[in-house]
Amino acid sequence: MGTLGTMLKKMAKVIGLIGGAAAVLWAMRDRFVSVATSREPQPPTFRTSGAGASQSIEVIDGIGPVFATRLTEAGIEDIASLADASPDSVAEAAGVSGARARSWIEQAQQYT
Repeated sequence: MGTLGTMLKKMAKVIGLIGGAAAVLWAMRDRFVSVATSREPQPPTFRTSGAGASQSIEVIDGIGPVFATRLTEAGIEDIASLADASPDSVAEAAGVSGARARSWIEQAQQYT
């Protein structure tokens, strides 16, 4: 019976190792999936020439009614004025970070 007990202990270790490896892979599955999906190409963006001059700033990704109101109160009323604004003035007017303001300005410049 000593050999049966030893054999069961070895089998339990092997099953434990396999189960542990499976648990690690299962826990990291989101990392593998997110890396694979981040390599997909971005869909094309479409622009129309001259359309930004009177277009609402709410077409910019991340600018909704609240930020649009803040920017309008600061004198940034359309895409063209947003494209010409400085990142510091946009960040201060909207109450956002400089990086976010630069992103909005870059998007607006694509429209003009």
